[in-house]
Amino acid sequence: MSVRCLVTVVIPAYNVAPWLPMLFEGLDSQTFRDFETIFVDDGSTDRTGEILDMYAGSRDRVKVFHQPNSGVSTARNTGVDAASGEFVVFIDSDDTVSPSYLADLFHLSTSLDLDVAMCNGWRFHERPGDMNDHPLVVLPKPEGVMSGVDWFETTFNEGEWCGYIYMTMVKREFLRKHAIRFKDGLLAINDLLWVATVQPKADRVAYTPKQSYYYRLTPGSIVNDQSISGKLRRINSHAVAIEELWRMAETESPRVAKLLSHLAAAQGRILLTRIAEIGSMRQRIAISAELRNRGFLARLFRDTETIGHRKRIVRAYWFAWLGAFTDQKASFTFFS
Repeated sequence: MSVRCLVTVVIPAYNVAPWLPMLFEGLDSQTFRDFETIFVDDGSTDRTGEILDMYAGSRDRVKVFHQPNSGVSTARNTGVDAASGEFVVFIDSDDTVSPSYLADLFHLSTSLDLDVAMCNGWRFHERPGDMNDHPLVVLPKPEGVMSGVDWFETTFNEGEWCGYIYMTMVKREFLRKHAIRFKDGLLAINDLLWVATVQPKADRVAYTPKQSYYYRLTPGSIVNDQSISGKLRRINSHAVAIEELWRMAETESPRVAKLLSHLAAAQGRILLTRIAEIGSMRQRIAISAELRNRGFLARLFRDTETIGHRKRIVRAYWFAWLGAFTDQKASFTFFS
């Protein structure tokens, strides 16, 4: 397929009608103009699909695909499959971007011949510029070009690894060459898993501290859903993603395998915190028992180095043991 534009912007969308006007404003304000936008309406039940079709009808190089609800990973894969740009970026449909977002990443990518270019961003509530805004990346990052493995190792060891897909521009040919796709079915942290796949395979990566992406703290999003079902979905996705990191580590070099195992352990600690937030004792017992039966807790204990974090794992074992000797039982099964 011949290249029709330099950059493809892939945007999955599900029930985000209230947020689309601000996103459109960000896209229309881009100072870099040689790009196409691909929206994937993932079975929305509000006016999202209708609004996207209206926007596409009045703009050049805007495509809208409608599909049954399949999750953000599948939607992103649909967008990448339809892309024609030399480079690909991803924007979440409830977020927005600064006018220089594409220009910043494209200039960094082309001036340094990068596989992967990264920028910084801001969290916001109502509009970018809220007084309680704060940057997504806080610590200073290495300057200049590095290999993806060096970048991963350096930033992870410094305590702030950048796993943000929406602040990343990548060559489309790079994705094709390495057959990199999103894992279907994950409801959360699928972007972290994708970035953990991309970075170690990149020969040339670089970062600009320019804060070009605006990340909305959306009360209704899956990340902030505090219902029991929402918490269980996040726990489910987290566990499956961690197991995927372990599977990835099995086929990588010792250096990359160690990094992926450390990332899995860090995510495992977050997972155990989320389990502790479940108010139902029966559910905590059921989840802990399932993690034990899958060998998850044993692997996590092995990869965790600090005493404090190992205590959390022992506590999870205790809940699993408690379920075996009491009637405090509930069912919980992970998808895979």
